[in-house]
Amino acid sequence: MSGAGARLGVISNPGSGHNRDHFPAVQSALADCSSLVAHAITASAADIPQALAELAEAGADTLVINGGDGTVSAVIGTLLESRFFEQTPLIAVLPAGTANMTAGDVGVRGRLRRAVNRLCRWSADSAEAQRASERRVRHLLRLDMDGAVHHGMFLGSGAIISGTEYAHREVHARGVRDDASLAVTTLRTVWGLLRDDPAFSAATPVALSVDEAPAVEHDALILALSTLHRLSFGMRPFWGQGTGVLRLTLVDRGCRHFLPNFINIIRGDPGRGASPGNGYHSVNASGLCLRINGAINLDGEVFAPSGPLRITPSAPVTFLRL
Repeated sequence: MSGAGARLGVISNPGSGHNRDHFPAVQSALADCSSLVAHAITASAADIPQALAELAEAGADTLVINGGDGTVSAVIGTLLESRFFEQTPLIAVLPAGTANMTAGDVGVRGRLRRAVNRLCRWSADSAEAQRASERRVRHLLRLDMDGAVHHGMFLGSGAIISGTEYAHREVHARGVRDDASLAVTTLRTVWGLLRDDPAFSAATPVALSVDEAPAVEHDALILALSTLHRLSFGMRPFWGQGTGVLRLTLVDRGCRHFLPNFINIIRGDPGRGASPGNGYHSVNASGLCLRINGAINLDGEVFAPSGPLRITPSAPVTFLRL
């Protein structure tokens, strides 16, 4: 182990997007990291608790997650709920999935194999250089859904579900991943909305309560909720005020001037047109309750909740940004 003091514990999902093509090479590169103390390979989410226990026992102080968005949230959610570590470790996320939205905001930059090499170089740095490296603090969404607790970094509904189905059917099947897959999916979804294509434009009834206020009914064309600051290909579609870390944007069916407002919203500059009176809403909240008459996308996995979703932020988590 390196004298610098970094102790890397890696948890891998070899079935995630980029790992399906590169896992043997990634596994070999990780094994060459001088600071690696343990590498746990999981076959399913059921393996995560045992994997975390092994990494904690090995003395890891930096937890490296080699998987996609769903794996990242499942690992960190289990970590926070179960407390395998006496102190929550620093988290390093490798871009090993299909969309890699979380890695794009708080993870290790670059293609997967290059990101592994960058992480290994960091782990061999001096302790002072490691402390000076960039850190980003984020929370997870903590969902109480149908009697079970789920965690995620992004939740979408409305046209996002149609886009998800299109991506699985037409984009990911062709091997397109990362920001490119999300850009293609977004463009196709927007085109469907502009043409009022029923495959994309059906509204989703939503009752939204913010910070225990009375619920407000919406016919949601688009609903996006995240604790990330940057979404796919640099989108920053949240402009709500306040200190809450749950960042929600909702676009009503029948909104005015959709295309110019949408372009401004994803650029992070919504302007005067993106107003509640025109059907555009964005809030920062400390707690939300959603009743959604439809499906949700939670970090790439689709659920159909049968009751209300009660959403709060998790404890803060510190990520290593390289």
